[in-house]
Amino acid sequence: MKVNVNILCLLVMLSGVCSDLNAQQSRKANIAVIQAPSSPRQDFFMPDSDIGKVRPQMMDHLNNLLFLFDKAGQKGADMVVGPEDMQNIGAYGLYIDVIDPESGKILFNSLAEPVPGPLTDRIAAIARKHQMYIIAPIYEADGEEVYNTAVIFDRQGNIMGKHRKTIIPVLETWLVSTGDEYKVYQTDFAPIAIATCWEISYPEIPTIYALKGADIIFNPTMARDHRPGESLDTAPTLITRARDNSVYIVPVVLGADGNGILDFNGNVVAESVGVENTVIMAEIDFTRERTHQSSWWETIDGTNNTRAMMMKSRRPELFQMITDPNPPILDRYNEIHLTTGDPERQLNAVRKVDYGPNADEN
Repeated sequence: MKVNVNILCLLVMLSGVCSDLNAQQSRKANIAVIQAPSSPRQDFFMPDSDIGKVRPQMMDHLNNLLFLFDKAGQKGADMVVGPEDMQNIGAYGLYIDVIDPESGKILFNSLAEPVPGPLTDRIAAIARKHQMYIIAPIYEADGEEVYNTAVIFDRQGNIMGKHRKTIIPVLETWLVSTGDEYKVYQTDFAPIAIATCWEISYPEIPTIYALKGADIIFNPTMARDHRPGESLDTAPTLITRARDNSVYIVPVVLGADGNGILDFNGNVVAESVGVENTVIMAEIDFTRERTHQSSWWETIDGTNNTRAMMMKSRRPELFQMITDPNPPILDRYNEIHLTTGDPERQLNAVRKVDYGPNADEN
């Protein structure tokens, strides 16, 4: 049987076009965040603290979060995200002179986990079981360094990347090293990015992600931008970041509020204020973009696509000041020296904020 080569080529070409169209049409995904309460920790400024309780409390907290990951998978999530510091150990970074008897290291450092390692293996199994992406923010041990790392798992449970927090509060710099990359990760529904905690406060970071094509930015955090106990529609920074860059913003924090999804207009798509131990989820159609619902804009600008208009109107040649390491404003703060990199000042600071029984002696 003879086959017309031209017809065969046409069929192959059309098949490719159909595949592309199907891919575009299937850019819907169920995005989930877990909402869990904070858990007890030991306070080594107090006389009744017990270092033997640290690891059991850490595991209880972590197991609850992994239970909620599994619950998200049962609900059909395509991607689920946890809060910053899933081990619930960040506060131990203050006790820089408390030594772990098991390892002989500073307690905080001893609790960080290798990537890959036993903890990431557990998370990978959940991703693989439900064929969903997972973002799991943990403190990562890499040799002698500790990083605040969000580990990204694909649907098969493989580690497809990790975002190491690049800008960290002064206290965290005492024991945690900084990452140095803003990478966008391609999933089968949209390009995604991660801005951990304080990173969302720097407008340049979400903008870099948006310029690289990210459609959704996840913000695992220990901080809150909204009014306590109220909706995310009271979160000015998150709303601004969403609208400035025409991207979805997804904050995840411990507690019964502050978790959810904001769309590219800064509107709250999903949240569950006041509900503990729950999964918040919404279906997002990533073929949609931020547009003006008016033919006037399309006639005048040549498009009603807000994101396209903003990106094509940029004048980056005028933005050099953003990357200047010594902008004029720093002259105002010449006399201010952070405790970062100064162990003696760090120890003195710990002693001064020690509100335990020995506070008056320091």
